[in-house]
Amino acid sequence: MLLKNLIKNSPSNLDKLKIKGLALNSKEVKKGFIFFAIEGNTSNGENYINEAVKNGAVVIICSKSCKFQSAKVNIIRTKNIKKLLSEIVSKFYKLKPKNIIAVTGTNGKTSVADFFYQILDSNKIPVASIGTLGIKYKKKFIKTYLTTPDIITLHRNLQKLKKEKIENVIIEASSHGLTQNRLDNLNFKAGIFTNFSQDHLDYHRTMKDYLKAKLILFSKLLPKKSYVISDKFNKEYSNLKKISKNKQLKLLDINKQVDHIKKISVPLIGSFQIKNLSMAVLAARLCNLSQIKINDSLKKIKNVEGRLELVKKYSNNIKVFIDYAHTPDALYEALKSLKNAYNNNISLVFGCGGERDIKKRPLMAKIAKSFCNKIYVTDDNPRKENPQKIRKEIIKHLKGVNYFDISNRS
Repeated sequence: MLLKNLIKNSPSNLDKLKIKGLALNSKEVKKGFIFFAIEGNTSNGENYINEAVKNGAVVIICSKSCKFQSAKVNIIRTKNIKKLLSEIVSKFYKLKPKNIIAVTGTNGKTSVADFFYQILDSNKIPVASIGTLGIKYKKKFIKTYLTTPDIITLHRNLQKLKKEKIENVIIEASSHGLTQNRLDNLNFKAGIFTNFSQDHLDYHRTMKDYLKAKLILFSKLLPKKSYVISDKFNKEYSNLKKISKNKQLKLLDINKQVDHIKKISVPLIGSFQIKNLSMAVLAARLCNLSQIKINDSLKKIKNVEGRLELVKKYSNNIKVFIDYAHTPDALYEALKSLKNAYNNNISLVFGCGGERDIKKRPLMAKIAKSFCNKIYVTDDNPRKENPQKIRKEIIKHLKGVNYFDISNRS
């Protein structure tokens, strides 16, 4: 594609320059690529411009303050590099599925996305989901390493899905992805808000900033007349109501669906699972699937991998579940659901991740203590933090309960 078709008011001497690809990582640059030198949280793309040029970049796009000089490559400086990036990416990968739905919230994004996928797939409607579990479509799977992929990966894969004749896609929108503009310049059909509770305070610093990040989807990205799906019993529903009114969005509450689903024998444990399923159902309705067809698929719905998933059942009636819960609220909901469905005799194996929101640790310990007979404190991705220190921070809130400190998770 010609540079002039990607950048409004591009330098006239570069009008005929042919662009063959786009990259944020200098290692992915090939001949004829544009390299975007963006400053991230841990590294600055401007330090990798030489490598990008060596690999064949024909244009470098960087900030106004960028000091790089070279006669070998064309340099375009801009005051808002992320805005320009999203505009260029959306033009370079211009084919997109018709119905793109984004789901955000602290917990439940993966479950909502997977339930939506299952409902459409069981009705033989081509569908894809993009999120924590990767990119899933037509029994195929592409591994990704972020809940919300970087903007170039996202747009490139959306074009690929469109070429595969997939018109229905659900994307998990993380707070990091939203604040880092990874979901900009997409024409969303709807946005789903699952819930909101403490997480990622290592990144957002305050709950207020964390919520503001989640609401970017609704306040900035959803186009006029698109839909918002949420639960009126969420405290944040009033925020969504206000945004919907200001932006002329159609706000849909899930609770009629919740009541309807409870009448069907759905093989899921926990009220939070029913709420996640209800959100997926409303999203499926927006993709023109009838309630009758949806109902048929609900009887066959499967538990999402790693989400209150029954992995083993012993002859003495002991059941083993695994759950991805890594926030206080998610742990509370998982344990409460198991207690309601079975009994009080719960043993828990859990830990807290390293180099992340440390304020979660005492909260999760207290929740574990209030529900469980035995607690096995173990390591959960300590990263570069001392794992013993993390376990100690949990254990000091477990006095008076039967606990075991075992670092080796397996």
